[in-house]
Amino acid sequence: MEEHGEYSIILVDKLLSVQLSGMFNELATQVVCENIQNNIKQLNGASFCMLIDCTLYEGSTPEAHKISNNFLQWLNAQACRARAIVYSKKLYFDIVKNEQPALFDLKNRREFHHLTEASEWLNSQI
Repeated sequence: MEEHGEYSIILVDKLLSVQLSGMFNELATQVVCENIQNNIKQLNGASFCMLIDCTLYEGSTPEAHKISNNFLQWLNAQACRARAIVYSKKLYFDIVKNEQPALFDLKNRREFHHLTEASEWLNSQI
């Protein structure tokens, strides 16, 4: 099986930026989750903020949603001070919320339509 979906994961200081674009299958989703987890483990329990850019995200397979939901359960227990989720298509985000109920357990989470607003809010949380 081949990965479907493109992603970028960058950790700078205590800001973890994740960009998702395209349609994701379970293989790409598993790789993204593992990469995020490895970056968070590098922080050795220190608090961090997270920017999730889904402006180019187009959805996920049902299997990918299950993997993401399981990962979110782990992420919810980490030392994340604030999470900003940016999306451009409400429909895609509504599907994610329906398929990944652990998203609602995220502490100090806000949704945005513009990266600038999300970045400003995250900077105010540091």
